[in-house]
Amino acid sequence: MRHMMAQAITEVPQEQGGLPQLNVIKDGSYTNQIAWLILTFVVLYVVISRMVLPKIGNVLQEREENIAGNLDTAERLRSEAEAVKTAYETAVADARAKAQQIITDTKADIQAEIAKAQSELDTKLGADAEAAEARILAAKGEALESISDVAADVAKDVIVKLAGDIKVTDKAVTDAVSTALDSAKGA
Repeated sequence: MRHMMAQAITEVPQEQGGLPQLNVIKDGSYTNQIAWLILTFVVLYVVISRMVLPKIGNVLQEREENIAGNLDTAERLRSEAEAVKTAYETAVADARAKAQQIITDTKADIQAEIAKAQSELDTKLGADAEAAEARILAAKGEALESISDVAADVAKDVIVKLAGDIKVTDKAVTDAVSTALDSAKGA
């Protein structure tokens, strides 16, 4: 049996053995290989164009839509942020204006109170000064009256001590002191 198989193997022509796609036609052209290349290319083209490319296209379209949605969201958020910023700046400007107005009003109120207090103080000091002047004039008048009495008493005592037994009347001493004081006031 072994011999028969060996004989069967040897009887197979050489051209029919091996892979048929690699059989080269005797003239040296590679038409068989070119045919397999074209067939493989067509099958790969159909598989890629019908199965792979639509999936890739869907993924790219989803990414593009996602990116466009993100850009729209970012633009909307930027607009909202600008609106909030504008509102904030407006609120800060209003607060500053109100604070400035409060400062100005308070300053004016304080100045009015100071002016009122100053006026009241001036009035009180004027009244106090007038009262003091009146007291001074009264004291001066009393002092001048008492000076003439004291001067008369002193003059009488001096005359009695210097002259001894001379009798001097109170009226004569008072008249002499008054004349001396009047001449001193006039000078």
